[in-house]
Amino acid sequence: MAIKNVCIAGHANVGKTSLAEAMLYRVGITNRLGSTVDGTSIMDYQKYEKERKLSVNLSVASFEYNDIQIDLIDTPGYLDFQGDLLSGLSVADSVVVVVDGNLGMEFTTERVLEIAGERNIPRLFFVSKLGKEDADFFKVYEEIKEDVGNGVLPLTIPIKDNNELKGVVDILEQKAYSPEGEIDIPSSLRDKVEEYRANLIESLAEVDEGLMEKFIENQEISQGDIVKGLHKRFLKGEVFPVLCGDALSLAGIDLLLAYIKSIFPCPGESPLPEQVKSIDDPTVAYVFKTRFEPHVGELNFVKVWSGEVKVGTPLLNNTNDQEEKINQLFRAIGDERKSVDSIKPGSIGVLVKLKDTNTCDTLSDPSHPVKIAPIDFPSPVIKIAISVEDEKDEDKVSKGLAKLQKEDPTLHYAFDSEAKQLIIETMGEQRIQFMKAQLEENFGVSVIEERPRIHYRETIQKQAEGWAKFKKQTGGRGQYGEVYFRVEPLERGKGIEFKNEIKGGSIPSKFVPSVETGARNTARDGFLTGYPLVDLKIVVYDGSYHPVDSSDNAFQRAGSLALKEALKKADAILLEPILKVKAIIPDEYTGDVMGDLNSRRGKILGMDSGGKFQIINAYVPESEMFKYSNQLRSITQGTGTYTTEFAFYEKVPQEIAEKLIQKTEEE
Repeated sequence: MAIKNVCIAGHANVGKTSLAEAMLYRVGITNRLGSTVDGTSIMDYQKYEKERKLSVNLSVASFEYNDIQIDLIDTPGYLDFQGDLLSGLSVADSVVVVVDGNLGMEFTTERVLEIAGERNIPRLFFVSKLGKEDADFFKVYEEIKEDVGNGVLPLTIPIKDNNELKGVVDILEQKAYSPEGEIDIPSSLRDKVEEYRANLIESLAEVDEGLMEKFIENQEISQGDIVKGLHKRFLKGEVFPVLCGDALSLAGIDLLLAYIKSIFPCPGESPLPEQVKSIDDPTVAYVFKTRFEPHVGELNFVKVWSGEVKVGTPLLNNTNDQEEKINQLFRAIGDERKSVDSIKPGSIGVLVKLKDTNTCDTLSDPSHPVKIAPIDFPSPVIKIAISVEDEKDEDKVSKGLAKLQKEDPTLHYAFDSEAKQLIIETMGEQRIQFMKAQLEENFGVSVIEERPRIHYRETIQKQAEGWAKFKKQTGGRGQYGEVYFRVEPLERGKGIEFKNEIKGGSIPSKFVPSVETGARNTARDGFLTGYPLVDLKIVVYDGSYHPVDSSDNAFQRAGSLALKEALKKADAILLEPILKVKAIIPDEYTGDVMGDLNSRRGKILGMDSGGKFQIINAYVPESEMFKYSNQLRSITQGTGTYTTEFAFYEKVPQEIAEKLIQKTEEE
């Protein structure tokens, strides 16, 4: 049985999951059309998804249709959950790019095309939600064509009467269909259908010598010739078919399924990872998604690239060199799983109760060790701190986060020893809320969000000198050490330098390391607010000692006191971390976003154009970026995204520095 591995992807709220539900209904998997709105969706089955009516995880459905097997991967549209989008596209043989019939090409759609293009995955567009009054297929089609190029070819067009969707026309067959069956092509569309069909044949002929010869000689070009040429050019990424319809009314769904069968690639026709030469090689399976379920444990979703995964067969995990025995094997339809004996090349399967296998691991025949390159997940863009009311729950949080990080590698967590906070970094505010819901639902622990403490630093602005003598007599052996320091500012990023300029043995060489230790400890603990000192040169140039009373401890204390005296005269200042921010937004929001960045003490560096989107580059203090994702989403109506990376440290404005110093003194 031929296998068609298909990923459904696109921007949030374009109807991806509804399209998947319509396909499952049409092939008889369910006798009721699942809905994300009323919580009956098969693909969005988690409690969080049902409550918020949005996809946060990729979901798989494997089913049969007209003598083929379709493995469908439904992916989230919010970039907060783009880890799952990347996971789905990493194993897809083809992708249905869903585009809203009113809103057209949006940012995540552009990202999908970029990733699919890098992997040379064949792409078909489905213009959705045409049952809505304001939907305009032909406007969106022209927008896709302008964005992607002349290879964009419509295979179906909608039939609308007074803004009501009646059905769709198949351009190749020159037949029209409502959800109930075949209908007549409206007279108003016949010329357009003939025009589009002629353009389709001509476009295919331009890249197909056999069709070109028939086209030039006016020979009859059969339906079979067109489908064969379309299939061939679709696989090569030379044509991008456009279909249309409406999942809620089921218009166009049967034709989508038919074209998946006729032109989408089978295993062996689609690109393989460079480490896999043929689908006939010994078994190679790639774990593209790990999911935790409380009563089952970890589920590993695998794509079989070559060979066959069979129950009872040992496979080698080439990431950790550990053997895994396959005791159970399933196909998935949402959260339902059907036990099977084997999974063939091109198929998606689910493995359970493996010893130590995670996302991005490769399982292979032990005689054929192959390791597929891991998915290149993006770096997190936001961070928060979390805490628990009861210290007894800290272990639950730690175990829960470890499981969640396996599910989503874009979720990072670590204890910040300087700030003394547990820090979470991930792709957006929605992802944070989902994490909190998972911890509560699956691990029985609630966490409290906190603002992460900023890693300020201190430095000096001018050269200064300091002196200190540590002398203590307690009746027995005393303590004695005298130190003279000179401090000098260094350029940013140089850290702390210590130099010994002692001459004549005023401080014996054996005590100089103790002087340095005392100075470095003081620098680490800060002078103004308790934040570490940086970019500072400390020179010890004189001092004195006592042949009996001097000790390492005495010179450590003297070094510490001498540095504090020097810092009092060196114009110490506070530094704050500055982030380089890249905001990617539709052009119409440029002014508002730039204004908001300026209000955050940002410095606009310039702008670049990225198709329909503008890329604003800016330097912004890290302290001003907390919860920025919420504000950007609000300004751009959910269409903007951004990335950040550390750039440098810069002097804190005097007014803000004074408040920080005052706060430190009060604490």
